[in-house]
Amino acid sequence: MGEKRANILVWAFAFMAIHTFIANFYIPKMQGTTTICFLLFLVIFFVTPNKGMLSKERSRESSIFLWGMLAIYSISTLFNLYPPILLQLFCLLYAVFFLRIGYELQVRIIKSFIWILAMLLVCSIVEYIVYETTGWGVVLGQTTRVTTVRETHFTNLIFNLIGTDYGESRFRSIADEPGRIGTLCGMLIFLTWRVRSLRVPFIVFVVSGIISFSLAFYALLGVFLVTHFRVSLKRMIIGIAVIGATIYVAYDRFEEMIIQRIVADGEVEDIEDIDNRTTEVFDKYFYRAFEDGQLWLGVGFNNLPKQIEMESSGGNAGAKKWIFQYGFLALAVLFITFNKVFLRRLRRKPDLKDYGFLIAYWLSFYQRSDVMPPYFIIAFMAIPIIDIIEYYDNQITIWGTMRK
Repeated sequence: MGEKRANILVWAFAFMAIHTFIANFYIPKMQGTTTICFLLFLVIFFVTPNKGMLSKERSRESSIFLWGMLAIYSISTLFNLYPPILLQLFCLLYAVFFLRIGYELQVRIIKSFIWILAMLLVCSIVEYIVYETTGWGVVLGQTTRVTTVRETHFTNLIFNLIGTDYGESRFRSIADEPGRIGTLCGMLIFLTWRVRSLRVPFIVFVVSGIISFSLAFYALLGVFLVTHFRVSLKRMIIGIAVIGATIYVAYDRFEEMIIQRIVADGEVEDIEDIDNRTTEVFDKYFYRAFEDGQLWLGVGFNNLPKQIEMESSGGNAGAKKWIFQYGFLALAVLFITFNKVFLRRLRRKPDLKDYGFLIAYWLSFYQRSDVMPPYFIIAFMAIPIIDIIEYYDNQITIWGTMRK
């Protein structure tokens, strides 16, 4: 009975990570389901016995993370009167609970999440290719993503959201943006390459990242290749073959989405032209706030000047938006908190691969600063315990259950 409850807890952790990864405008994901699912997750967590003996190290990890994030939210609340929303508190609890359970359960959650995500992406890739080449697919309906600056329309297939505006149909599976696919896959290749049972997910994540045409993925892939050059020749050849074959098949879009974004008329573009995370209107207010000294404590969560929304024709995201809201002091707390927890979980001297991942992680933060969703928490917290994952690897199935 205890093992069955443990399995349910593992699947609950993995399900919440997948659920928060899915776009809110995906038709089957009805409004309000995130709150309901998280409340069920809490019930499952507290009724599950034997979640692993809480060691001194894990207690410190979870405490550092909890107090670090509470400090960041307190800055926004006390100095700007803009408290975190309920979803942010849910994500914080998820991260703290994950850090407090036993390492065996953590490994089971990590493997379960990775395999479920990989199988979802395989279904998405097959459906995407069929729909793009033949126009055939099971259409659930038409859906719209509504932001403060515009509406974006999609054809909702079973495993894909296909953009219908401006001829944009980049691969995004059922996530809200191709960049979310690219960033997550870019982080997960650092883990899946190093664990024997996760080679298939590695290939899936590489292919998914490439066809998302996310510049972030290509940057993370570059860091990965530089920091993993000491692997065996056989594995490197396999990896390069997969990357090369995927780019070859989708070269036209690769050239349009990546090369032409970096190089125009035979010359490398300015960094301002390549960096499209913020609009000119946002940058104007950002640098004005910097000159006025407002950015030390930020302006508060979700409290950007209304003129940015009124005058902009595009959206804003990434580190600059995060800093505008929370401030440089909160950024320092965030950087120290995540790095401190990462290094504590290592239990050994960090090597080139560890530093490579941290560089990749903070590069991804610049373009996508939502570091608290459960799927990012799992991707980040898994890397320091790769040795533990490898130790339990043969004892755990792809579903996160223990082998008999």
